[in-house]
Amino acid sequence: MASLIENLIEELNKEYTVYEQLMEVSMEKTSAIVSNDLDRLRTTTDKEQLLVDTITGLDIERRKTMDGIAQVLGKPRGTVRITEIVDMLAEQPQFHDPLLQINTKLGRLAKSLKDVNAHNQNLIQTQLEMINYSINLLQNMDRAPETAEYTKDMFKGRKGGYTDSATLASGSFDSKN
Repeated sequence: MASLIENLIEELNKEYTVYEQLMEVSMEKTSAIVSNDLDRLRTTTDKEQLLVDTITGLDIERRKTMDGIAQVLGKPRGTVRITEIVDMLAEQPQFHDPLLQINTKLGRLAKSLKDVNAHNQNLIQTQLEMINYSINLLQNMDRAPETAEYTKDMFKGRKGGYTDSATLASGSFDSKN
């Protein structure tokens, strides 16, 4: 089992390294979004996808190792958690401490990465709303409301007075000529 634990620690360290790189790219992405640099955004998104693919491969390796540990412990595949392994290794500090340390570091980094991604998503949403607003504004410029041209004689009858009392009652207002 010792070799499985060593493999697990090594795999988690590799994952941590790639997650750190992903965090850097996510921060670059934030900058690209804020500066509205679409070429840089495309480049960072491509880097991000490569790192996610790498993490997926590392995750598969880690799961295989975890399944091996579960088998040694006589538990079903996919049921053993790293925190359980850390607890079981309390009397073996050579395994316990590094495993606890990397698991804690990964947890913190994952939370930070989640926060950065949520921030990026909000920035993108805001940018999209601004773009939609601009498009709607441009489309509606051609449809500006037509305003009537009012003249001082508009509400006067043939002899210079108001046409009748109904005109006044229907919302006309009295103004001096």
